[in-house]
This record gives sequence, C-alpha cells and structure tokens, in this order.
Amino acid sequence: MAGDQMDMFGQLDLFGNYPEQPKVPAVQAASPDCSANGLVNFKYNPLLKKSIRCKGGVLFGHPEVMLPAYMRDPEFTAARELAAEWAEHAVRRKTQKNKAIIKDLVTRFWTVVDQVLVDRGEKPLESRNRIPPIRPKGKYHDLNDILAAVNDTYFDGSLNCRITWSNRVGGLSYHTTRKDPLTGEDFHLISISKGYDAANCPKYAVAGVVYHECLHIVIPVEMRNGRRVVHGRVFRQRERRYIFYDEWTKWHKDVLPRNIRALLKHKEL
Repeated sequence: MAGDQMDMFGQLDLFGNYPEQPKVPAVQAASPDCSANGLVNFKYNPLLKKSIRCKGGVLFGHPEVMLPAYMRDPEFTAARELAAEWAEHAVRRKTQKNKAIIKDLVTRFWTVVDQVLVDRGEKPLESRNRIPPIRPKGKYHDLNDILAAVNDTYFDGSLNCRITWSNRVGGLSYHTTRKDPLTGEDFHLISISKGYDAANCPKYAVAGVVYHECLHIVIPVEMRNGRRVVHGRVFRQRERRYIFYDEWTKWHKDVLPRNIRALLKHKEL
C-alpha cells in the first residue's frame, strides 16, 4: 500500500521536477573595508565576537565601525551594510525616533549575522531577544523542496512565504508573520515540528502538515459569535483536498506523539 502511494505521489509531480525558485540577489559592497556608499569605514578586531562599536567623525563627519574579524568575509556583506546604517544613526542626536531606528537596526543586524552563521554550518550567537535563524534543511527532510512542491501543486506557485524547522520542543507546527531583517518588510513564516524530521516519517506526512500551514496563509480566520474560528468549514474542505489526507492525519495522530516524547527525552529520531 505504502509503495503504491509513493508511486502515485510521484506521478502527480508533488515531488517531481518543478521550476527553481528565483534567487534574491545579494547586497554587494564595494569593499569589506567600506560601505557601499563609501561613507562608512569598517575596521576588524579578532577579539570581538558578539559586539560592534562605532567611532564618529572619522571620514568627513561620517563614522567608523569596528566589527568582529569574521565579519570581513563576503557572506556578511548585507550585515555590514546594516551596521553602516546603524552607525550613521548612532552618531546623531538621540531623539525618541532615532533611538527606535537604532534599536531596530541592531536587531536586524544580528538576525542577519545569525542566519549567515547557520547557513555556514556554525552555531548562531546566543541572544534572548533575537529571532532564531531559519533552518529549512533537517536531518531527513528539506522543507524548502517540500514547500515548493506543495506550492506548485496546490497553490499554482502563488504563495510567497518561508519555512523552517521549529525551535520549540513541543509537537505543534504553526504559522507566523515576521519582519525581513534586510528589507524590513513583513513575511509569512511556517514553522514545522521537529517530530516530523524523523526516519519514521514519510515525505507525504511532512507535505501534509506543510499544506495545512499553507492554508492558514490563504484562508483567513473566521469570526463567529465573537469567537475566532481557525479551522472553519472552508478550511476543513480545502484541507481534505490533500491527496494523502487520511494517511497524513493517521501518522500525525499515531506516530508524532511518540516522536515528541522521544525528543523530550533527548533521543534520536
């Protein structure tokens, strides 16, 4: 039965060939020693790791930024540009508006730094206030591939969202709205329970929960008698269109709780 399902899965092209997602061009700086606009100089200190410093009035009144030495690498170009923007505001008069801008730029800067470190296979810097990096590649399943297949098959490729394995230990998957650290624009983020990233989890089960969370993006919450209805009639009808709905819900009910208990006991899945 399972073999037939997976063959049928492939024939529907849910995980077959699909167009590559357009790549967002990286921000390019003229030099690791200067911002793209040429107004902010960068210096590097090997003793720094989790902090940056600003010195005002160095270049015709423009600041100089001291960064950790590892941020000289080209992957940190976008982060350096945020640091340069932060420094330009940091040397100005500390109005309420300017303080808010500075705080926002600092948060966005370290969010980008954490993401670069994770993409390079390194641990992110510890912070209680920053948003965790996006990690779509798990031990057994790559969520980017699954999201692209679900998006193309069920939404005609119209969804513009990102996906990650959840940092929560519990068994819930969920959908949130976050701010892009580079552009400052809001975007949809789907977080999938790590209980699905397991050797005993078939790909159709991961696709099922991804499809479920995608529906939360396209189907708004209903208000009924003053109460929020998250999984209303329209939502349930659309959810059952998933070709492996019955198999996914059975796996979700029978196997996921066991996987979550194993995670809580720090066992490998």
